[in-house]
Amino acid sequence: MLQNGVKTLRASFLSAEGVVMHDFGLREIGAVSLQRLLIVIECVRPEITYVPVLYPLCALFLHYMSEEETFSCMMHLMRAGNTYLQQSFVAVTASSRTLLALLRRHKSSVYNLLKRRVGTTNEAILVRALRDWPSWLFRHLPFEYAVRVVDCFIVEGHKMLMRVAIAIVYIWSKEKKRDYSSFAMKSCEERADALGQQFAETAANCPVSVQTLLDAAVGIRNLKGSTITRYQKEFEDAVRDEKVSMNIPRVLPSSKLLYTSPFTSQIVNADVATAIMCSLPNRFQLETPRILFRLSDDGSSFTQLWTKIDEAEQTLFVIKSSNGEVFGAYCSASWAERYDAHERARSRYFGTGESFVWKVDVESGQLCVYTWVGNRGHCADNCPQMFMAADDKSLVIGSGGGDAIAIRDELYRGISSACSTFGSPPLIKDREFIISQMEVFDIRNRSA
Repeated sequence: MLQNGVKTLRASFLSAEGVVMHDFGLREIGAVSLQRLLIVIECVRPEITYVPVLYPLCALFLHYMSEEETFSCMMHLMRAGNTYLQQSFVAVTASSRTLLALLRRHKSSVYNLLKRRVGTTNEAILVRALRDWPSWLFRHLPFEYAVRVVDCFIVEGHKMLMRVAIAIVYIWSKEKKRDYSSFAMKSCEERADALGQQFAETAANCPVSVQTLLDAAVGIRNLKGSTITRYQKEFEDAVRDEKVSMNIPRVLPSSKLLYTSPFTSQIVNADVATAIMCSLPNRFQLETPRILFRLSDDGSSFTQLWTKIDEAEQTLFVIKSSNGEVFGAYCSASWAERYDAHERARSRYFGTGESFVWKVDVESGQLCVYTWVGNRGHCADNCPQMFMAADDKSLVIGSGGGDAIAIRDELYRGISSACSTFGSPPLIKDREFIISQMEVFDIRNRSA
């Protein structure tokens, strides 16, 4: 990442999906210490790739401790494993299901209210309201509340965080003034997402004192650590079985090198361009991609796009939305294969498992890459293989349950949804986007 012409380093695990990025108002020197500390942790514990609350927890400690003391504390907490910190994508994903099960067991009236508000008994949908629960505690709770919660967490471990999360939902359930009239027009999934936002707002504007919040948390009777462990193991096994739906982005290690100059783009800087090139198949990493099409120069016509890019065997798409979000894809086959539909009697899709989609994380500025799920140790034959599809007036990159990138009619607007081929979430915050700029590169620089 470049800032004012100076290259700054950032721990690569910070760009993983779901990481909480909140420093509780550290001043500039504290923010620098935080980044330095996280880089050291990554170097010492390179196997740690997914601890969503590590950033805010380190930040909170730095308000009271030196870097050395904070480092020592973090090493101790991580050595304790899941007793304190969830340290894998599977564990974190399962924890929201554990939280729902604990609500059902210990706060049945709140659980029933949740079902009524969402309009379903399907727990796969209900859990959507709870999936961001770590951010309630480490992003939205006021500083003085978070300090008290972490004090208890150091003594009680992960169980205390679950208790506080349940208490926040319980406090939400006591709010009688909320307007739910807009829910009538929403799907169950949208209602669950809206409730998740309400839980976050309850944490941010907590209507009770921190002592009352903690009293509500520790007052949950018969909530045993063994129960949490049993639920957690059950749901971790379930998450592992749901192979295709696991949205695990690959974060490029900061140490990876590139042996040629990065491509020049009007959308991404040299650091992001380098990271994208390092994610390409090895055989292409000695070549600098060459621009074929740029929306601002070549117009928004699909006819012009196909004229410019059809001869390329592999292409790289770089897209910037009107909201400033940046994402794209590497496409491993020629788009001219759209004419060969008769050779693919059972599918309109083409391309190979080398394809991937990517986005630049808005907060960290780092690249998140979503590769084909068949490359992640799953049985490739049973994985969706909907990599590319196109006709004269549309293109789709990644499909299955939704399209990772879909642009139709004109190169003006598109949609990004969760996609099972790449196991990717929507690449942008809002599913629909307006294209501010789009570039397409030929991976093989034939002019070189």
